[in-house]
Amino acid sequence: MFNSSPLERARAQAANPANNKVFYDLLESVITEHNIEPDCIFAMDETGFMPGRACTSKVIGKAGNRSQHSTESGNRNNITVLPVICADGTSIPPLVIFQGKAFSVNWLQNNPLKASIGYQKKGYIDDELGVDWIKHVDHYTKDKANGRDRLLVVDSHHSRLTFGFLDYCRRRRIHVITYPTHATQLYQGLDVVIFALLKKCFGRELKKFEESTGQCVQKDNFLTVYTPAHLEAFTEANIKAAFSKTGVYPFNRNAISSTQLKPSVETSCTGDGLPL
Repeated sequence: MFNSSPLERARAQAANPANNKVFYDLLESVITEHNIEPDCIFAMDETGFMPGRACTSKVIGKAGNRSQHSTESGNRNNITVLPVICADGTSIPPLVIFQGKAFSVNWLQNNPLKASIGYQKKGYIDDELGVDWIKHVDHYTKDKANGRDRLLVVDSHHSRLTFGFLDYCRRRRIHVITYPTHATQLYQGLDVVIFALLKKCFGRELKKFEESTGQCVQKDNFLTVYTPAHLEAFTEANIKAAFSKTGVYPFNRNAISSTQLKPSVETSCTGDGLPL
């Protein structure tokens, strides 16, 4: 017997053989028709951070006490990071979105990743930032492409589906494919390979910083703490694994197993109440 993990209905319904076939048919068609090479295949996703929410750690406490506690900053401002990876094992500088109503010069901090910095009142990407973001991607990938077509695989968030975003891509020969809706846990290599490691590394770096300096991690020092975690997670090997495990490159329409494309039929049920 195996323990099951909950899978929300939208995700379970999205991960099905029909959607799987459509996605890989489209992916294969675009790559073949436009002769897109691995150094021009890109994927993106976004992930959020709340600096006050550090990772679980082991602490030393009084014998017999079942619960031990360590302090954290309490900072609950959301910060969104949008990394972009390439099938050749490289990545471009991420976009970092801080929660705020206006840009602050205090955010111009030590920035070894050369990350672009934006702001939004809730700390998330919106339609306007979506256009700014694709310009950022174009800036860092056009020289590598050198006139060749590019492929960008994204989720179906509305900020990636606006007219301004898609028209900008069309005029620059950037082909946009979206993952099956509500199924990035299977198809998005960043979700599959990198983000869990990134969060673990960030939690460690955050705790180390706060304990060694006595300072809270805020917007003006976030990149100082985030950078080591990013560099540890976004290695060439991890990036290539993100593409290969999801069948984007090398192309493999069988990367997602049949058992992943539906919840367990034998044990899954719906109903309004108990007993069964």
